[in-house]
Amino acid sequence: MTHRAFVVLLTITTLAGVPGAGHAQDATPVSTETSLATPASPVAEITTEILARISLPAAAIPPPPAIVDVWLWTLNPGQEMAFADGELPPSIAADVLLSGEVTVQSAGRMQVQRAQGVEEATPGTDVALRAGEAVIYVDNQAAQTVRNTGDSSARAISFGVFSTAPPSSLADGPLSTEDWERSGLAGHDLVVTVERLTVPPGASLPVFVPDVHAPRIFAVAEGVVQSALVSDDTATPARPVSFRRDDVIWFRTLDPGVQRRLRNDVDRPLELLQLTIDVAPSEPAAGATPPP
Repeated sequence: MTHRAFVVLLTITTLAGVPGAGHAQDATPVSTETSLATPASPVAEITTEILARISLPAAAIPPPPAIVDVWLWTLNPGQEMAFADGELPPSIAADVLLSGEVTVQSAGRMQVQRAQGVEEATPGTDVALRAGEAVIYVDNQAAQTVRNTGDSSARAISFGVFSTAPPSSLADGPLSTEDWERSGLAGHDLVVTVERLTVPPGASLPVFVPDVHAPRIFAVAEGVVQSALVSDDTATPARPVSFRRDDVIWFRTLDPGVQRRLRNDVDRPLELLQLTIDVAPSEPAAGATPPP
């Protein structure tokens, strides 16, 4: 898979894991050796924290065909990742720093989001980021670097909309070209909400039907989550699939009557990162009928 996350893992050769490992939809089946948690109420004590709301301007979002990619990455102290000008296809991307400190630089248009708001960065200058802050690469094809300038590991969740039109080598992602087109989100100003969900042992998120007009993509920050498809018409539910740290659960349009369930079945807390992509509040909702 040739996307921005793949390039990151190739560039930083000391990072653990293999290229694209955090993006595999076919994750590890549930192990019989997993330490099971004591059953809890399905929504017991689940906490939700909004980490960031990132605005993506319509003018910077590549037209279909395109995919949405989501990945987690870590830089150790002194490590750096870099991208040459034109190395990535037409795209817009963002990093939300979860921990540590980094310095970022871009030769193109870049925005920095802090508690006090969003500011434009001067091209070619270093900008320091701390946990809870974000950077938006409005011109994601421009040369850029990210360097860990702190004394501890820096960890972030990243996402972006990437063109799959030739000569791009991209083909698929957590939100596929087909679902991106069906979503009706292209051509709109968008807001991506990044939330941290802490799920105690034995608890699960309420079952849900994925909405292609406001897709949610989940990434595992810590712990193990069991993902299962459930249906009232099936006496025996499908075997759950296990997703672990750094895995991304791809968006999937389900058949009528089928829902997705995410559950923590081990004896330690689960930390999920949930990204929800929606039309900006001032815009009409995707898929909505325009007024007469």
